[in-house]
Amino acid sequence: RISSTSPCRHEAMSTFGQVFRVTTFGESHCKGVGAIVDGCPPCLALTEADIQPQLTRRRPGQSRLTTPRAEKDLVQILSGTEHGHTLGTPIGLFVPNEDQRPGDYKEMSDIPRPGHADFTYLIKYGNKASSGGGRSSARETIGRVAAGAIAEKWLRGTYGTEISCWVSSIGDVSLPESAVPRGEGGCLVGWTRAQVDEYGTLRMLRDPATFHRVGEAEVADADERRKANIDAEVAAEDAFLKLVGVHAGASAAGVAEAAKRGVAAAAAGAAEALRAMPCYEDWQGGVYTHDGGRLGEAELKGVDLASWRTDELLPLRCPHPPTACRMATLIRQVKVEKDSIGGAVACVCTGVPAALGEPGFDPLGGKKGG
Repeated sequence: RISSTSPCRHEAMSTFGQVFRVTTFGESHCKGVGAIVDGCPPCLALTEADIQPQLTRRRPGQSRLTTPRAEKDLVQILSGTEHGHTLGTPIGLFVPNEDQRPGDYKEMSDIPRPGHADFTYLIKYGNKASSGGGRSSARETIGRVAAGAIAEKWLRGTYGTEISCWVSSIGDVSLPESAVPRGEGGCLVGWTRAQVDEYGTLRMLRDPATFHRVGEAEVADADERRKANIDAEVAAEDAFLKLVGVHAGASAAGVAEAAKRGVAAAAAGAAEALRAMPCYEDWQGGVYTHDGGRLGEAELKGVDLASWRTDELLPLRCPHPPTACRMATLIRQVKVEKDSIGGAVACVCTGVPAALGEPGFDPLGGKKGG
């Protein structure tokens, strides 16, 4: 461990902004996380209901594609408002960490995890949180999202500013630029936030030959029924990923498994099975294969889609279903290998006030880059 007198020791910076200043606080497995917002104008109508929708959108555990950490992420306004309006004083925001499991990291307390910020924190500050990522955890972004919801409400009411973002790529799967809506003169306008949420959510489809949800009539005990359904999902996911080719020897083993389970004729091969297999459904009822190919009436003739549908939704927030399908399959492949994968988002802001930024050393582009 690096000494506290090390010349590398610095104070951790957790504050952003000058006029509208946001300081986030909290670590991954402490009692909670949040933010202090200073500089918010007085008399702005503000309650938890203005902030909660955005925290709910970022909440973990929404699908099998995200972290399984279970959190409600319910925000509390601790200060800075009265009778539903801001006072112009610092606004305190707090979200409890309910799923605290510091014991999960006991073996890693003295060994930095590859691909995480543990070693960097240790070198820079001479110390690090012993559980989770500490300040480098994604939990830290809760304070940013909550403060951003306040800033967005003021900007919308003052200037009519609208902000929308969507997932534009995951790994090497990218949303085609031609799919992004454009306005007059070819100006990129993108999708509204509501459209991103609606168009960018897929329903998981599973072959009824490999998956069956256990009901109360079959298993009365709730805990046993839950375990049986988890086992059924794991088996179905394994069968699907064998066909996709995740596991070693999937081409041979997957075909044999497919034939045994009746997924498709073994002679056709795994590729043939996947070519006609319904894997995802979009908000309009469109059905897609694992790689985003849309299945038409001819391909779906004789298929009872009701028996394929699950109650599992995948909120990828890529509002182009064919690309979202490819993203979902890629994440599922990476996850079964106990790995993770990054991506990129695109953002469109309209109604932005003119003359933001300063010439020379404080331009708007520099601010965004910082």
